Amino acid sequence: MSLSSVPFQSHTTCEAFTGVTVDGPSDRKGDVVGQITELPQVVPADPGKPVRPEAAASQRTSRELAEHPSTWSHEQADEVVRRYTELAPVWDGDRGGYRSVPLTDALQRGGPWPAGLCLEVGCGTGLLSALIQEVWPKVVSLDLTWAMLSRSPAPWRVLGDASQLPAGDASAQAVVLADVPLFADEVVRTLTPDGVVVWSNALGEDAPHHVPIETVLGALEKDSGADWSAVMSHAGWGLWAVLRRGEAA
Repeated sequence: MSLSSVPFQSHTTCEAFTGVTVDGPSDRKGDVVGQITELPQVVPADPGKPVRPEAAASQRTSRELAEHPSTWSHEQADEVVRRYTELAPVWDGDRGGYRSVPLTDALQRGGPWPAGLCLEVGCGTGLLSALIQEVWPKVVSLDLTWAMLSRSPAPWRVLGDASQLPAGDASAQAVVLADVPLFADEVVRTLTPDGVVVWSNALGEDAPHHVPIETVLGALEKDSGADWSAVMSHAGWGLWAVLRRGEAA
């Protein structure tokens, strides 16, 4: 399976982790806004984009976690597990068909990619894992909910919380987060200095875990004490962003 031929039928779950979006028109041509470079959209959006009634409340929580990760609680984790245990049996059929669109575009246009270990945070039922493995053959796939993780065909699966990633300091060359909240301190801790963060948000600014990319950059810079840059684009109903330390080339 190649990236150019991957059918758009993969996803990850909205576990204890996040997807990111950037506000602004999708027809901008390589504009640079601060450290954010937006590429033109090449994958059009079909009609019929889903509307999630929980989006507004979930976005507020996700932004709070991105800016103040210490607010994450055992009660919130328990609620996530309860909700996704209920959703697990129907997740692929209800939400799997559009999940891979932005990530596919990101992996085609967001490189170059450093070789090494990749952490897939919030892997859910594993519908994105094979796609990620085309770039990083060694992928450790993490999720908070066993009912989701147990359905995943990923070869290396770990039950765990993104607020305490079960990975060593500077052990990963890439961290992939698709439709999950951000714990920037843990991402920074586990990522090598030349590593990349790949964001994928299947419903763009309307996603339940939408956080503005400016907020994500700020959180990564705060926790690393370094400058970061991002390249992003919209794809289908969603968007993606690839973030690295240093200024954009």
